[in-house]
Amino acid sequence: MNSPMASNPTQNLYVFKDRESENLRLDRQYLVLQKSFDRGPTTLSESLQDGRVNKVLDVAAGSLAWIMDVARSVEPSKVQLYACDITPKHFPAKSVMDAFSITTFIHNATQPFPQEMKAQFDIVNMRLMAFSIMEDQWEIVLKNLYDILRPGGHLYLFDTDTTFYSGKEKDSNELRVDPWLSPINSMLLKFVQTAGYAPNLTRRFPDMLRANSFIIEEQLTCYIPFGIARKTNQSLKGASLEGDEVFTGETSKALIDSVLLHALDGGYLDDGYGRPVTTEAGRFQLLEKYKKDYDNNGIILQGTQIRAIRA
Repeated sequence: MNSPMASNPTQNLYVFKDRESENLRLDRQYLVLQKSFDRGPTTLSESLQDGRVNKVLDVAAGSLAWIMDVARSVEPSKVQLYACDITPKHFPAKSVMDAFSITTFIHNATQPFPQEMKAQFDIVNMRLMAFSIMEDQWEIVLKNLYDILRPGGHLYLFDTDTTFYSGKEKDSNELRVDPWLSPINSMLLKFVQTAGYAPNLTRRFPDMLRANSFIIEEQLTCYIPFGIARKTNQSLKGASLEGDEVFTGETSKALIDSVLLHALDGGYLDDGYGRPVTTEAGRFQLLEKYKKDYDNNGIILQGTQIRAIRA
């Protein structure tokens, strides 16, 4: 969840407010997600590191974790690096950006980019915007990204499904939802729908991209475990994901807390058995129960990474 682009900024699950702690969380979150996809310090695919890349832009860049990763794998004298967001509050210090030769600017991707940027970029990246871009804004955003890519340029998209799956070791390649997760998923879906976000976003990405004249070159889907589930699940290529159990646990619990808070405010919080919960005390009691369930099981999110080409 990077900086919100929602038309109503109160309608989001952006649950970490302190700038310093949020920057650290965004940076560490990036590394955790990279592990699931077996990505090392080199972000760009090998086929794109042959001298043809001149300009790269990170959209909704947050703490600049992605573009700084790119900066470590290219020669600054040969590649121009850019990053934008609707606010600079999570950008690192200017000295850091200067050291990585990254040019930043303020921009909302729901608005057209400056004319001088049209058809200029070889690579445009955007990540984790499921709770930031409204459902009816996606076509506009994809068109704006298409316009700033040169013909043959690449768009990188990454996001996760808005469904929590069982974190226990799987007997097959199919994910399942344990009973304790069903009411949380129902509330999360209700939030997505009432706030105006796009349900099942990652499953819709391919059709959305094709409708906007993109050609999909690569699509990777993997399981991203949180909490204790990191001990029993592996990366896309079968590597161990042990570690970061505490960090991912804190992130997941904060998200569950936010889901319950929105459900209480929206009048659709229940105890999982159809009985309404209408007080903060009741919400807190329910949260403590879900935290125990989480500690015993962990959860899994399904992440999808797509590389598409401007035709």
